[in-house]
Amino acid sequence: MAITIKNIPVLEGATAEDFVRSAEKNAVKVTPRLSVATKKRLQKVLEKSRSFRFN
Repeated sequence: MAITIKNIPVLEGATAEDFVRSAEKNAVKVTPRLSVATKKRLQKVLEKSRSFRFN
């Protein structure tokens, strides 16, 4: 049985130019960094999730 492949919309014209401008503008922004305390909290959550067992 064949599965139909959906068409992927393609940006053209002004919409595409706006998208590229926005992407370039966002690419130079500084990426927020996690604080040490937040990293520790996330590590604890990750450890608990890995050791979690369903009964």
